[in-house]
Amino acid sequence: MAALQPVEIKSARGRTTYTVIVAALCVGIPLQVFPYLWMVSGMFKNNREIMRAIPSLIPQAPVLDNIPKVFESYNLINNFKNTMLLCFGTILIQCTISLLAAYSLSNLKPRGSRYVLLFFVGTMMINEQAIAIPSYLLFQNFFGTGLNLINNFWSLLLAFSAWGWAIFLLKGFFDGLPADLLESARIDGASAMRVLASIVVPLSKPVLSVVLLNTFMAVYNQFLFPLILLPDSSKWTIMIRIYAAQRGRASWNESMVLLTFSTLPVLAVYLAAQKNIVQGISMTGLKG
Repeated sequence: MAALQPVEIKSARGRTTYTVIVAALCVGIPLQVFPYLWMVSGMFKNNREIMRAIPSLIPQAPVLDNIPKVFESYNLINNFKNTMLLCFGTILIQCTISLLAAYSLSNLKPRGSRYVLLFFVGTMMINEQAIAIPSYLLFQNFFGTGLNLINNFWSLLLAFSAWGWAIFLLKGFFDGLPADLLESARIDGASAMRVLASIVVPLSKPVLSVVLLNTFMAVYNQFLFPLILLPDSSKWTIMIRIYAAQRGRASWNESMVLLTFSTLPVLAVYLAAQKNIVQGISMTGLKG
């Protein structure tokens, strides 16, 4: 939705507001974009040029072998594979569970559903630092079975999939769906799963896009749990690789390469789902 409608811009107050918005964007956008341009530029500089007292955005003597050197030295391809495995595995597990749970709490309304939702919301108030050590002990001896999931991707997939925020968001959206539409489908003989698959999910694409993007961002940027649950360097994610490289005295141009390529997957996912994400953020409900 536009900040100002065409009719509003024609008024004197609207033109003033429009001018202020454009001026703010002209100042804010370069400030937001410049750090990324500097980061990309740093990939093609040597350390001496990066540390110059009078910096320049455009490399004076471009160094083209920084990128293949960093990929080979730090085994970045493997780190990206591990990260994508965790991201898309968590999306598959968590979004499936959250979709079914939210639909059940919103439409099937089992006994005690209000308290179940309250429990999920309550888990959002506990920060990850508070449960880091208990989670490590849990996966070291999984529910007392003797199964050790440390250094196993399943420990992170299970930990990341338990996120009450997605259930809370989806339930709020499902509560706004037209009750008459769902009831007419049930009268026609559709089962609960058929209603979910054929009606609810297609109507929920915008909010599902928001859930998918936020899940991807949360898992991709996760640092603490991969650090303690995946100590084997062959299973490190990209965030742990960046941390280890900086702890290992990585040069500035190597850090620029790591940071630039770590930004690209997030940018690609956002651009792919941009339309649905904007709709999902602005959508507050549907009216029948």
